Amino acid sequence: MKHLFTTLICCFTIGVCAAQDSTATAPTLSVDSTTTIQTTLPDTIATIPAIVDKEVFRKNGVKMNLTSLAFSNYSFSYERALARKITLVGGYSFAPETKASSIPLVKKGLEFAELESDEDGEEISDILDEANVKSNAITGELRFYTGKKAGARGFYASIYGRYTTMQLSHLYEYENDLGVTYDLPLNAKLTGVGGGVMFGAQWLIAKRVTFDWYIIGGHYGKLSGNIDAKTDLRDMSEEDKAELEAELEDMATHGDRKYIDATVNDNGMFGKVNSPFAGIRGLGFNLGIAF
Repeated sequence: MKHLFTTLICCFTIGVCAAQDSTATAPTLSVDSTTTIQTTLPDTIATIPAIVDKEVFRKNGVKMNLTSLAFSNYSFSYERALARKITLVGGYSFAPETKASSIPLVKKGLEFAELESDEDGEEISDILDEANVKSNAITGELRFYTGKKAGARGFYASIYGRYTTMQLSHLYEYENDLGVTYDLPLNAKLTGVGGGVMFGAQWLIAKRVTFDWYIIGGHYGKLSGNIDAKTDLRDMSEEDKAELEAELEDMATHGDRKYIDATVNDNGMFGKVNSPFAGIRGLGFNLGIAF
């Protein structure tokens, strides 16, 4: 149960033209009396227009992250060119409320845990089977593309910021030394703010179809919020309340650092969350339309 908090939280050119004057008169050669070869140029010299190379590229694009669907997450983004090889990207993603165990990739993890068939694996499996999760995220990103071709094409490096809200719910059972069980309906509302960098590549695979690949990236920031379980605990002893408080705080303790400050009283459990907010962006495959 120590890894509950970590488990839940850890629970998207060109036209060239040239013309040449067909009326230009060719140079003439003449030989004078002293056998000196002379060249006579025409009075009018043909003018050859300069080659015009106009770069045509799509300044806008809308995309959907296909990889995030494996997490039951729907992620969309809009990209706008600010300069020849610089763009601004705005993204929004959301995961509707669902059981953590029903998420496709989580299912695979549960299967692996069952194969291990150890006590921790079974405990995590039970937790995820009962936990409900919901999230929303807004991302702002500035991209710098490489390559000779104009527009949002080629490899890129980006800096981005992310604002995330998460809601988690889980029925937590506490059993004291006498075998008495107390049900605590845990509900968490968390907010994460962070920034980071990412590397990727984007191609125009058809006239108006783009493929954007998030290669690798990550962000770091702060996660804060509340985790509460309102229930009647008037018949719980003070010793059990102290033990329950310590058990809940141990869910999010790393070394000497405690990321949940919990209080247990007759009305239930009330906790404040203050922890790092970190995430990885990578192996994201996005399909989009350029216009």
